[in-house]
Amino acid sequence: MHNGAFQLNKKRRAIRTQGRPFEVVRPKTNKFNEPTQDGESFGFVGILHDMTKFTAKSTNDASTIQQRNYAPMILTLWEDAKGIQPKDLIRFNGKSYRIAEVRNVAEANLVADISLEEVQT
Repeated sequence: MHNGAFQLNKKRRAIRTQGRPFEVVRPKTNKFNEPTQDGESFGFVGILHDMTKFTAKSTNDASTIQQRNYAPMILTLWEDAKGIQPKDLIRFNGKSYRIAEVRNVAEANLVADISLEEVQT
């Protein structure tokens, strides 16, 4: 990415105008490393998008079936994502997601892509 300040302002404007608020919950653990009821929470703004996780083609009797699995992700500013850790929980639209990975896009310290896994309750 060239001209970091310009790229950062483009991403910041897109996230502010099209982003949604997300709530991150980090459960606290007791001395036995078991999760407790209380925990800390904080919020950030990001853009929810999907990434194709897996594509497979199978051919049977002149028909082709293509399977795709989609993984939900959140694009946000790196400064907002620095405090997020794997295993934190995100609540959005009545669903809970566990953070799988926080990736610094292009190692430019401008934006982060957060991979999510849906938690079955």
